[in-house]
Amino acid sequence: MADISKDILEKIKKEKMRPYPKQYFLLKRSVVWAVFGLSIFLGSIACAITLFQLRYAQWDLYKHLTHSLTEFVLLVIPFFWLTFLLGFTWLAYYYFRRTERGYQYTAIWIVLSSIALSIIGGGLLYSTGLSEKLEFVFQENLPFYKKLQESKQKVWMSPEHGLLAGKIIKIISDQKVELKDLKGSIWIIDIADTIWRGRLRPVKDLKIKILGKMQAQNQFKADEIRPWKRRRGSGKKHYFRCIEKK
Repeated sequence: MADISKDILEKIKKEKMRPYPKQYFLLKRSVVWAVFGLSIFLGSIACAITLFQLRYAQWDLYKHLTHSLTEFVLLVIPFFWLTFLLGFTWLAYYYFRRTERGYQYTAIWIVLSSIALSIIGGGLLYSTGLSEKLEFVFQENLPFYKKLQESKQKVWMSPEHGLLAGKIIKIISDQKVELKDLKGSIWIIDIADTIWRGRLRPVKDLKIKILGKMQAQNQFKADEIRPWKRRRGSGKKHYFRCIEKK
């Protein structure tokens, strides 16, 4: 034992090793816990927006998309934020393992606890309305996120199954409008006895989603018209973007 201690001391002297100061370990510990906490917080944001999107997912479209379960799943499941949640969970696991007692816990315990904390935090953020505000900010300021959300809406281009979307380009009468769909085709839409959601009214350049029935080539009977996208609001009194910016 004495020889081993002597060898270690000689190696320390030879390589001029110096012990780290106490402040180094305190800083390292603080950074590890800070990153762990940040991972849980970001996971909570991802969870909150996931809850928001799931709540306002258009679940009633399933009867129109029974021919393609994949399309329906892609429309309503927020895979983008679920992926983020899993990523931040892994990050939380990685840094928790590097805490002074992290090695004492099993991987499954750490992962499940991290997910549970993110869900609890996400629920709290969702209840404050922050998830709705963040969703609005991301869509307005992140082009790739806006395109991601709009690409999911292409499922509405299924007129043979009662779904159609596009922009009103002409008001023909109080019972008919002309619509340019997402692919550029022109449709005559019968809006007699149509239910307008979100306080919408037939206005030129209004971008909408339509549930109804295809009557003939490029002719569609609208049973219900919905806004193209939600807008930021507070509580249950949310409102919609009626006129799409050019």
